[in-house]
This record gives sequence, structure tokens and C-alpha cells, in this order.
Amino acid sequence: MKEVIEQRFNDLIEEGKNLAVKIDGKENLIPRGSIHSFQAWLASCCNLIQMLAPQGSFHYRESNNLMEHEFMKNGIHVIVYSKMMGLFASTYIEWSKGTLGQIEYIVAAETFDDFLDHSSNYHKANKKVEASILASSVLEDTVKKIATKNNLPVKGISLEPLIESLVVVGVFNQVKGKRIKAYAGTRNKALHAEWEEFDIKDVGEMIKGIRELIEGYL
Repeated sequence: MKEVIEQRFNDLIEEGKNLAVKIDGKENLIPRGSIHSFQAWLASCCNLIQMLAPQGSFHYRESNNLMEHEFMKNGIHVIVYSKMMGLFASTYIEWSKGTLGQIEYIVAAETFDDFLDHSSNYHKANKKVEASILASSVLEDTVKKIATKNNLPVKGISLEPLIESLVVVGVFNQVKGKRIKAYAGTRNKALHAEWEEFDIKDVGEMIKGIRELIEGYL
């Protein structure tokens, strides 16, 4: 995975350099015929930055600010392109030195996906017990990783208070927090062998919800 990210950085940096030749030095806006290429490049850079940088970090916030800049309202201003080039280069340097610290979460997401695949297979086979136990372990670890990623303490804190903390700091909204607590309820029943207290549909919803957490927050 690290090699893939490295290559993606290099590809986008090279693409950004190539786009520079399309800029008219006398104009402030990117030529209309090149807007599509610049927009695609900006979106790809922003996506990679936000995949690697923690929410709330300078790189994460600045990438959002650039994509929502007032100079983007009537086209793409050259200054937005220039700032993204600088921000992207900075992100690459910080990532390559390990100071963004997010590769851990990407690897974790891949591992969790593997577990969920097994859980999904059990779910499809209508094996509620096996599916729920596997999914339950992934739920807790996923929420802890999300909390750690957002600089929240996890040691000695149980799952539901941790979910509430993520709601309080704005990582999850109220609706998302309530839904995850429902998954936590299914998990608690599975871990206490209360098999009659939930059904295969509950397990399916938990698996789907965990996948959304991994894709959206790790």
C-alpha cells in the first residue's frame, strides 16, 4: 500500500507540473478549455491529502479551504492551482517522513475489510453466531482507531462512551452516533451469547455500518 501511495504522489506531482504549461501568464483564470483537467487534478490531490491527513489537521483543513475558495466560483484561479501544488508537495514531504502518521490507519482498514469479508460470508450462509462474533470484534477496533486518529483517549474507555466522545467533538453527527450505538448493542448481545436477542438482519446492518465507518473515517 505504501508503494501505491508513493506512486500516486509522484503521478499527481508530475501531472501538476504538466498542467502548468496550459496557464496563460497574462490571465488570472485557468483557460476554459483546460478547466476539466485542472478540476480533476485538484480533486485527486484533495482526495489523497484527506485520505492521509487527520481531520482537523492543517493539511486536511487547507485542502478543504482551497476546494471551497471564493476564487473557484467563476472558474479556477491560478492562485488555487499554485497553492494546491505547494500544499500537495508539503503533504508528500510530511507523509514520506512519517509525520502524518496515517499509514497505520490505511493498513488497519485493509485488515478490518478482510475480517468483514469473512463475516459477510457467514452472514450470507445465515450463520448468525459466527458472523456476529467476527463483526463485533471489528466494530470495537474500528471505533478505537477512529478515536485515536482524532486524538481522543481510548485506554480504559468502553465502546459506547467512546462513540459519544466522537459525537461531542463532531466526528460523528447525532444520527450517525445513534446508529453506531445500535450496532454496539448488537455487539454486546453477541459477546454475551444472547443469541435470541438479535437476528441475522441486525448482523447484516452492523456489517454494512462498519464498512461505512472504515471507508468514511479511516
